Amino acid sequence: MRGRQIALVSMLLVGVGLLFYSLYIGVMIGADWYGKDATFPWHMNNYIVMEGQYAYSIFGLATMAVGGLATGLAMAVFFTFTKTRKHILILLTVFFVAIATTGLGFNTLDFMLGCFYWTNMTYPAPIQFLFLTVDVWNFYFFFFVVPLWASGFLIGLATSYFAFVYHPGREAAAYVAKKNVAGMLNTPRYVAESKAFRRSRRVIEQTFENTN
Repeated sequence: MRGRQIALVSMLLVGVGLLFYSLYIGVMIGADWYGKDATFPWHMNNYIVMEGQYAYSIFGLATMAVGGLATGLAMAVFFTFTKTRKHILILLTVFFVAIATTGLGFNTLDFMLGCFYWTNMTYPAPIQFLFLTVDVWNFYFFFFVVPLWASGFLIGLATSYFAFVYHPGREAAAYVAKKNVAGMLNTPRYVAESKAFRRSRRVIEQTFENTN
């Protein structure tokens, strides 16, 4: 359990660190949308038009991070433990939300940051990043878009694993070790349906009935 705790905390810390880093890079390379083009009317489609600064912040930066977050949360649908139909429907919904938000965020950033990697209709010179000389497109994609999405993914994955695997596993282990029937009766039903008990669910339910 201690090893899993360290892994979950590390995953959260890395995700938060990547989020701050990628937002810093996003504000830096998209400085025009907070400066001279802040009030430029940006058409998301024929019906949704807003100022460039809001389009870049909401439908670019935030939506891309939310896409990664939703993908991380939806990963619980692939974990090998018993789930109720309600949990499966919720996770599948989150999975499709992840696809939609990731696509929307990437598409918005790709259009709005053309001013960064295609300046004045010319391909800019490589960027000096720490000790590396990086192609401008590679910098945009691998040093900004990927970390931004990955930050949300790691946070969502850690949260999902804790809620659907780690916490139910601890509750089930506590029941076996301490025979804490009263505590189990006050917890959600999926605790008794964790991986450790998926084959003996009927035995546990009979135990609950006998204690009542």
